[in-house]
Amino acid sequence: MGNWLQFSLLAVCILTAGGVVALTVFRDPTALELGLLQLVILATGLLGSYIFGRNSARAGAMEVIKPHARSAFRRVTALYNSLYRLSDRIEDLKEDGPDNRLDLIQALVNEQIATGQDAMEDWRDIVPEEVEEIERRTQRHD
Repeated sequence: MGNWLQFSLLAVCILTAGGVVALTVFRDPTALELGLLQLVILATGLLGSYIFGRNSARAGAMEVIKPHARSAFRRVTALYNSLYRLSDRIEDLKEDGPDNRLDLIQALVNEQIATGQDAMEDWRDIVPEEVEEIERRTQRHD
């Protein structure tokens, strides 16, 4: 839900409160009218508070996650690079002659590489800016 909904709810709340004041100034409202207007104020106020609170909690959670995400992504990147080096070494060993064991080991390494790629994509979903920054720094050092 966008900011427009939050501000619309706030506007409805303020306008309804103004309506209650105007109603009591110009005539004597019935208990039903006052009750309905107060119900509208309560409902919009609660919904607006929920939306503001949820957005605030998300923003706070992202700030808590960012430092941990950087170090975790660095570790995943290091493991991923290590697996690539291992894969290259297995390919070098295969040049010495066919060996079914090396094919099996290569298949296992390829599975771990795929898992590493998935983990990096997961982190990219959570903290994309930090992942891009780490990838840029890593590429400069290579």
